[in-house]
Amino acid sequence: MAVAGAFAQHVQEIVTAAEGGTTGRDPGVVQSWLRCLNDYNLDPEHKGEARIVPEYVLKEHQQEAEDLLSIARFGMEDLYRRVNSMGYVLLLTDAKGVTVDFIGDEKVDHELKRAGLYIGSEWSEKNAGTCGVGACLTSGEAITIHQTDHFDMAHTPLSCTAAPIYNPSGVLQGVLDVSLLMSPTEKYSQALTLEVVKSCVRRIELANLMASRKSDWILRLNSSSEFLGVDPNCAVSIADDGTISGLTHGAYRMIAQTLGVDWKAPGSLVGRNFEDVFEFDFNDLPCLIGASTPGEQALETRDGQILFADVQAPVAPVKHANSTRLPAPLARVHGGDSRMERLTTRAARVVDKQISIILEGETGVGKEFVAQALHEARKKKGPFVAINCAALPEALIESELFGYAPNSFTGAHAKGKKGLIEQANGGTVFLDEIGDMPLVLQARLLRVLAEHEVMAVGATKPVPVDIRVISASHRNLKELVDKGQFRQDLYYRLNGVVLSIPALRDREDKSWIIRQIAALVSEDQPLRFSKEAEAALCAYDWPGNVREMINVFELCVALCESGVVELEDLPDNILG
Repeated sequence: MAVAGAFAQHVQEIVTAAEGGTTGRDPGVVQSWLRCLNDYNLDPEHKGEARIVPEYVLKEHQQEAEDLLSIARFGMEDLYRRVNSMGYVLLLTDAKGVTVDFIGDEKVDHELKRAGLYIGSEWSEKNAGTCGVGACLTSGEAITIHQTDHFDMAHTPLSCTAAPIYNPSGVLQGVLDVSLLMSPTEKYSQALTLEVVKSCVRRIELANLMASRKSDWILRLNSSSEFLGVDPNCAVSIADDGTISGLTHGAYRMIAQTLGVDWKAPGSLVGRNFEDVFEFDFNDLPCLIGASTPGEQALETRDGQILFADVQAPVAPVKHANSTRLPAPLARVHGGDSRMERLTTRAARVVDKQISIILEGETGVGKEFVAQALHEARKKKGPFVAINCAALPEALIESELFGYAPNSFTGAHAKGKKGLIEQANGGTVFLDEIGDMPLVLQARLLRVLAEHEVMAVGATKPVPVDIRVISASHRNLKELVDKGQFRQDLYYRLNGVVLSIPALRDREDKSWIIRQIAALVSEDQPLRFSKEAEAALCAYDWPGNVREMINVFELCVALCESGVVELEDLPDNILG
């Protein structure tokens, strides 16, 4: 009877929260309860068993989280040595809430598996309700979900403390969770655990930053000089051009506050100038190396904060024969432009990882050309399907993207039709002008990306799909999100890596581009230009970018009889 009474009391407390009443719970817990009710339609009276994904699904998640696994394991082992005597279990989940690594006591293996504190367990808020991992993934904040904080009564014996792990580009990679099968009733008993987990995550993120940005300056920062060498609050990497190349999460939040921007916008701070943040000349960083007194170590931010810095100079890379070799398709997208070199180098790091990519750039800069190169550079081969979201009529875009079942609507083919997303199964979907996709279809696309399955119009069963998504837009997607014209959750799902393609007028390899386009439009005999004509082409502003250049060169092929384009053969607007 006591159990039944506790269950009824728990359900009633959730109902009270839903009606706006006072519960005494932490705000993060109440917000999670409301999401469970309003966003996921979960039933507080339902007792759900812990979900363990099949072995083959776990392998897929572990492969995608390979970088996270390798960098986090040393921190997990060190943490477990300190907490195992108290009965804690450690879970490392990916950004989808699937446990990809686990350290626990083998003597209680069966109990841990039943409770879901085991490798392969799935702890997303959508499926498990309010829990440490799910609430942490959704909010992006460290949190403790203690006993009856859990939405599902089946999990109320557990106490779960979780902290998010971000990569140096600000993208949430996963969660480190420390849990107990049984714990003291008082939630404050886990306050120290929360600080220990956050400290471990800081060390994991710092190790990741230092391992991945060896050729950059590394600044370890702390508000107190005494703890600078022991446990720095945050760290920043600075490229040789003086721009921020990576940050730990603590640095993201600190710099976002300094600049007055939203820290929840991944990538918004990477690429910013060091001197936009600090009242300090980037060229004077070498002066801080070996600084031993607080006065020598002090840096001031633009909003007046005083931070102490421990500076590490770039580590000269060890030169291997293949260390700078790019995949051939990526090497072919530029002819020496420095910004494109950085873009292709960055792209090469993620080309074989299941990370979504956004290509930014003005109309006509060649986003589809770069997307095709990214696809061809992958070791995993499959179809490349390009979809122009702006060109498809709104009435047809749903059936074109997702396909339709036989005879599902008037005019539908009797055999149905496979959608473009399903046609790309095993390969790459390129969503051009994604900013023009209607909001209602953005919700359907988000489901495809989250669930890895597509439901055709009129169908009753979804079809599993394995796709890599590259999206592109000439519009600023973050601004569209702020205006309510693009779904924020879809933006963050697509925004794994942002690659900005420079406009043609800013390219340093214009002569190379001219030769490439000339060969493209005149396959029989490449179009040639006099020195004066090529100089005029290089000096022109090209508001239409590469697309405009193709049109101009096709006109030259039609009008030029000698095979060599002279100054007078060029359109007047270029000469002007």
